[in-house]
Amino acid sequence: MTGNHRWFSSLTPVSSSEHIIFEDKRTGQVNSVGAILVSESFILRDVALVGNLGYNLLSVSQLLEEGYEVRFKKGCSHVLDAQGSLVCPVVPFGKVFRVDFLSSSGPSRCLVAGPSSVLWKWHRRLGHLSFDLLAKLSSLDLIRGLPKLKSKRDLVCHRCRHGKMVAASDTLVNQVMTARPGELLHMDTVGPSRVRSVGGKLYVLVIVDDFSRWSWVHFMEGKDEAYEFVHDLVLRLRNESGHAMRALRSDNGSEFKNDRFKAFCHSQGLEHQFSSPYVPYQNGVVERKNRTLVEMARLMLDEHKTPRKFWAEAINTACYVSNPVLNKTSYELRFGRQPKVSHLRVFGCRCFVLKQGNLDKFEPRSSDGVFLSYATHSRAYRVWLLDSGRIVETCEVTFDETMPCTTPGFELAGDDEIGTTIFEDDEEDVGVSGDTAPAAAPEPAASLSKDDEGAPVHSPLTTWEQTPLDPPVHAAGLAKDLVEVTTEPQPSRMVQRDHPSRNIIGGLNERVTRSRSTSIAHFAYSAFVASFEPHDVGHALSDANWVNAMHEELENFERNQV
Repeated sequence: MTGNHRWFSSLTPVSSSEHIIFEDKRTGQVNSVGAILVSESFILRDVALVGNLGYNLLSVSQLLEEGYEVRFKKGCSHVLDAQGSLVCPVVPFGKVFRVDFLSSSGPSRCLVAGPSSVLWKWHRRLGHLSFDLLAKLSSLDLIRGLPKLKSKRDLVCHRCRHGKMVAASDTLVNQVMTARPGELLHMDTVGPSRVRSVGGKLYVLVIVDDFSRWSWVHFMEGKDEAYEFVHDLVLRLRNESGHAMRALRSDNGSEFKNDRFKAFCHSQGLEHQFSSPYVPYQNGVVERKNRTLVEMARLMLDEHKTPRKFWAEAINTACYVSNPVLNKTSYELRFGRQPKVSHLRVFGCRCFVLKQGNLDKFEPRSSDGVFLSYATHSRAYRVWLLDSGRIVETCEVTFDETMPCTTPGFELAGDDEIGTTIFEDDEEDVGVSGDTAPAAAPEPAASLSKDDEGAPVHSPLTTWEQTPLDPPVHAAGLAKDLVEVTTEPQPSRMVQRDHPSRNIIGGLNERVTRSRSTSIAHFAYSAFVASFEPHDVGHALSDANWVNAMHEELENFERNQV
């Protein structure tokens, strides 16, 4: 029995008025009876919800009735399941015994228990990739840093069931119509989103290379922004591959079927192929990619109940960790070498960012944050700091992948901010005239911070170990689309040796001992700060010391009648 209703996975009200008598003669009424899901293999049934009960009481006889075995020993006892596996330890606590389910049988213990735990961890790190495909990548040694994994048929991920369940599935046809990367690009847009991203974005442009199935995503406020990104991507891929692109394929949306796209394809010698109206499977390569990215983002947001305004970061991460195809990864097909995944972390997990600057001796050395994505142009992680609400890019960070970040500071919005539905159901785009302009994005409902999803990705997985021989990083966002991000400075041990002689305290030819060097450095810094002068009047008026000094000078003028 317990008095905490938040622990129950299911509750059934009771009709009879049963009461529990406490030690101090007070009584508590049994309001409901339900089940508590401790872990996927340990469920407490017929637990009574008692009002005003300040303790959580567990009956040994009830455990025995459920098929569990309790072994009492001196020092530490154990609860075992029907197969003899350890469920949780029981330690003496005064004259009673105490069970800590969070540290004994919770998800944090499961993640490091055995081979299936490692499989679960990498399943979550890679955006809930299917167990069969994950085991296939591991057995063929297609990715560096991925341990040997074996798929198990009895493993069921509830988040995958919630996020990927469909009424029926179509037959997947893996037909590649090109001979090398960059010959044919499949394009489509997703949106509008029901919730604006942190930077006010509503749409996602998804582009897939036909040969390698390498994908790019680009976040937009309106569909009219698609042309600039496609224009730059085509030129960039031409420089990278050394051969001309052959064709583009898209639906009949106004963002693709307009005069600007027509003129660009004509000037570059590109064939622009369109799918038939209301026949989405003709553009099925990118349509399936859209579904994959949205499903991965949906369940990553749902796993740790991350606010929906971070949907762009979730899609960003989903595109970064995806791209498996046939017997090789998209990265290897495009760049000719295997990617590395040892730096990947679970989306939405708790992390700790090292604080920089002059800290007090007893001040905490790190700030709590939420892992969101990977930086595009640097070897860093993108983290949302809970104390300031900023998104920073830093490599000075450690992760706790077993704990979701569910502190009060994390739950910033109302109930409509957390959910699984991201995008509106978009109708199939039909043909439009060539001079029709794309629809403009609706006005934002409220002002939003510009600490948005970083350059909508995607740089290669080996961005974390680049060498001068690596191919250039291809971010899916242009420089003008980059949002403002606070980058944590890296600590430097370099010492500036050139100083103006006027700032040096003491004789230039005198020796400096270790004891003197510390005090001299302190005095030199104080002297430098004291000699600092403002640049203009506004700067001086912002300093109280300068204002007082000016008042004293004016009083001297009046006193001396100057």
